[in-house]
Amino acid sequence: MNHSFEKNPTRNQLTRSLISAAAFSVAMSMSVGCSSSSSSTSPKTDAADAEVVAPEWEISHAGWSELGYEWQWTGFPPLQPGAVLDHATAYDDILVFQGSGSTLSVLETNTGKVRWSRQVDRPATLFQESVRRGETLYTASDTDLWEFNLHNGNTIDRDALGTLVNTSPLLVDNLAIFGTLSGELFAFEMVNDFKLWSYRFDGPINTPAIQIDDNYIAAISENGEIRSLETVNAHTGMSTKIAGGSDANLVSDGVGIYVASKDQSLYAFDAADGFRFWRVRSSAPVTVQHTLHEGVVYATTNDTGLAAIDSATGEMIWNNESVGGWVMTVSEGNELIVWSGYELLSIDKDRGDVLSRIPLEGIAGIRTNSIDDGDLYVVTLEGSVAKFSHK
Repeated sequence: MNHSFEKNPTRNQLTRSLISAAAFSVAMSMSVGCSSSSSSTSPKTDAADAEVVAPEWEISHAGWSELGYEWQWTGFPPLQPGAVLDHATAYDDILVFQGSGSTLSVLETNTGKVRWSRQVDRPATLFQESVRRGETLYTASDTDLWEFNLHNGNTIDRDALGTLVNTSPLLVDNLAIFGTLSGELFAFEMVNDFKLWSYRFDGPINTPAIQIDDNYIAAISENGEIRSLETVNAHTGMSTKIAGGSDANLVSDGVGIYVASKDQSLYAFDAADGFRFWRVRSSAPVTVQHTLHEGVVYATTNDTGLAAIDSATGEMIWNNESVGGWVMTVSEGNELIVWSGYELLSIDKDRGDVLSRIPLEGIAGIRTNSIDDGDLYVVTLEGSVAKFSHK
């Protein structure tokens, strides 16, 4: 992941820098230094097998205050020596971190303290991003699906998947649905531990499947095959084909499926029959994660910058060529909080004007627990995490 950003990037430089912000994985090296600050809590945490002492991170409290946020705490997800954080996921009550070396850690969102941390498997084992349902955490390596008790980290179950998986699981009822590099989308029945169905796409599946409604899920291949499947039996619903895959997750409101594609387009397709509602073309691949909120798709392309697009018609409500990024959350119903990869911006929801901004150095990624008035969790390059909430 590239963490070097120029002060005044060109449009192409901006788009390239945003790729890391759009990905749902966070990578950061523990060897990267950071200047100190008094704005942090306990800087030492015991990991499963090792103690990690992380440097403190400098916080501009005045800049955050201008955005309407204030610092709550700084925490330190435990890691093995020399390890990096691969995934970070925010929920209302917990944060889940996965690091190389097979470390899985859960932090409390109200205090930043570590609830539990453990080494799941061999240090070389690769894991996908964990998914929570209720009080159980589902974590997939490339060969196994683990279930952990969220209260104490105890193993509830471990199942061999029989296939090398390439995505985090989509959980629907008793099914865990995975994509693979061979183009297989399959549903694993978790109670009886067997593969319920399998469907072959025309290329690798690199992003998780999404749920359309109670009956259908959808996925996209790297070669641009988009298909919805009936969850219980994989019978095809809609299907369509575009010229490329996606670095961003599919987004759906149950009516449309919205795709940011590497074939230099942003699409909306009918979730029922695959009819193309609209297409916004770009001069470069669309790689930044798009967001859907109250009938508006917020997306960044090489030509428009950040744009607000009517989800039903494709009409561009506004665009701001001077900024771009991933809309993390909507503050108080009228301000978009946008992460550009090198700064955090507050943008007027109705006009697209920049209201305030704060540069962030040494940042690997930002997570939020909600699209509406969410808390912001800033993950730094050295592996600490800082919580910011509305003032």
